Amino acid sequence: MSPSSRARKTTATSPQRKLRDLSREKVIDAGLALIDKAGTNAITMRGLADAVGVTPMALYNHFSSKRDLLSAIAESVISAAEFDGGQADWRDRVQHCFEVLRKLCLQHPGLPRLLEFEGAAPATVFAPMEVTLRALHEAGLDDVDSVRTYFLLTGFTLAQAGYQTRPIPDLEPSEKIRTERIAGRGYTATERLDLPATWDFDASFAFGISLILDGVEATVSRIAAKNR
Repeated sequence: MSPSSRARKTTATSPQRKLRDLSREKVIDAGLALIDKAGTNAITMRGLADAVGVTPMALYNHFSSKRDLLSAIAESVISAAEFDGGQADWRDRVQHCFEVLRKLCLQHPGLPRLLEFEGAAPATVFAPMEVTLRALHEAGLDDVDSVRTYFLLTGFTLAQAGYQTRPIPDLEPSEKIRTERIAGRGYTATERLDLPATWDFDASFAFGISLILDGVEATVSRIAAKNR
């Protein structure tokens, strides 16, 4: 066989080989990589097909729609996480749960927006809620206050992870900002801040979680005292 005919055969069989090797897991991995790089809005069936080297119709052998694909990607990420660390103390269980959620959001910055896509959130998205509600019930909160606390913790975690991955320098009271934009405008407390050169996001997250859980304990104590 001549080199040219061998090349033609390779070219002709390459798409068939890619199609044969295509699996649901490979498509999910490629979709997650695109979301992490460019966000959920960047995902199209044609763009994803190009990324894995097949035609868009080939993807429909594994997923019925874009919604089905996004749901599978979300399920793949969330189901792999261990939100329940099995700690004896309720505070430790809650802290572990949201440390895992934060880690997921830092590893996959597009995850929160992915879950906003209608129909993309799998049932496993409620795993952190289940862990948190059980812990807060054990602490002494009722259903309403437990749910309020869960969303407070979730909002804090998503916002903190989101800012860490996409900081907005103009909103930070850096020395440069304080000197050039704040000095002399009456914001004396902000102007006099004594901050470290590098912000410790891990310490900041731990402080925020602890502050919220301290509030839970104070609320439970106040309710108990009222009911005596």
